[in-house]
Amino acid sequence: MLKEFTPEERKAVLGITFAVAVRMLGLFLLLPVLSPYLRNLEGASPQLIGLAVGIYGFAQAFLQIPFGYLSDRIGRKPVIFVGMLTYAIGSLMGGLASNIWTMVLARFIQGFGAVSSAMTALAADLTREEVRTRAFAHIGASIGLVFAFSITAAPVLAGYLGVPFLFYMTALLSLVATFYVMFFIPEPKVHASDREIKPSLSNILLLLKDPNQLVLNFSIALTHAFLTGIFTFVPYQLVYNYHFPKPEHFKIYLPAVLVSLAIMVPSTIFAEKRGKFKEVFLAGILSILVGFALYDLFRNFWGAVALVFLFFVGFHLLEPIVPSLLTKLTHRDVRGLALGFFNTTQFLGAFLGGVWGGFALKHGLAYLVVGGAVLCVLWLLVVYVWFSSVKIPKRAEAQEPQP
Repeated sequence: MLKEFTPEERKAVLGITFAVAVRMLGLFLLLPVLSPYLRNLEGASPQLIGLAVGIYGFAQAFLQIPFGYLSDRIGRKPVIFVGMLTYAIGSLMGGLASNIWTMVLARFIQGFGAVSSAMTALAADLTREEVRTRAFAHIGASIGLVFAFSITAAPVLAGYLGVPFLFYMTALLSLVATFYVMFFIPEPKVHASDREIKPSLSNILLLLKDPNQLVLNFSIALTHAFLTGIFTFVPYQLVYNYHFPKPEHFKIYLPAVLVSLAIMVPSTIFAEKRGKFKEVFLAGILSILVGFALYDLFRNFWGAVALVFLFFVGFHLLEPIVPSLLTKLTHRDVRGLALGFFNTTQFLGAFLGGVWGGFALKHGLAYLVVGGAVLCVLWLLVVYVWFSSVKIPKRAEAQEPQP
């Protein structure tokens, strides 16, 4: 998938992919093992354990827009440097934490390194329009592989080496990734005289009134709400209702991730080379909708497996398409700010999805599957109507956000 990149693009995409993968590795490795570990820290309570787990996402959501704006104003790499260094410091603190409040602070500092928008903007800046979706697919595939690795390796690594080792490992990898980005990936050369839109907080209004931004932000929020909602609800059901041991869950997740990644690669090329973004986008939503419908129909172990499998197919069809469309339809001078909004809605969606999944655990399966199906139908209609009026540029720079 990298053969059509120039050498400079290839180096940039590989470096940014490594940096993003390191960030996600730190998140995914801790997910299966963090809450049991926190229970044994001094001062731990269920509420504080939840705070320590969730405050990472809160900090990420809160800071994506400021970091995105700063990346437009002062450059991508300075923002990435500060964010990645902060993430490394937070990881070291997490490994050293002996009480729950120190861990809460460490997780907040980890989340303070909110460089997703700057990273995505840098990848967009350093790739041509005609290969940009493939660049995002490469980054998305790395996230999927990191997830697949994490759910299988985390319990083993934590069991033999301890949870603090996972914090230290991600801190070290973060520093290596920071070094690579700073010294081997160029800063996009955008001079003040070349700007058509000057960095200003008033640009926020431009983005808030742009229908393209609204549809794509809604899409990424819903995608990640489904991700956390499903993975709050389904693992619990697998263990306690379907009596499927937690160490065996990788037998469901790993094949689903690998198959969906295999589908993602040709679908991404099909969307970009033939301009079939609409078809791939709608197919992704439809796959998730069918997953909810099948779980509602069967309401058993195999229904849960079908939902997980079809969700991952839909998720990996959408994961490279949505940010690529955002960058294509956003003026380069406000790309960092736009991606700040994009990542903020993504993390807020993930937070709300967790609340939704917890509500479904308490009140019943129908709140997950029927609610999810209704949202998918609404989403499908919105995106179908939107595609009938939007013009996606192929090579030229995206136009200014609509006033």
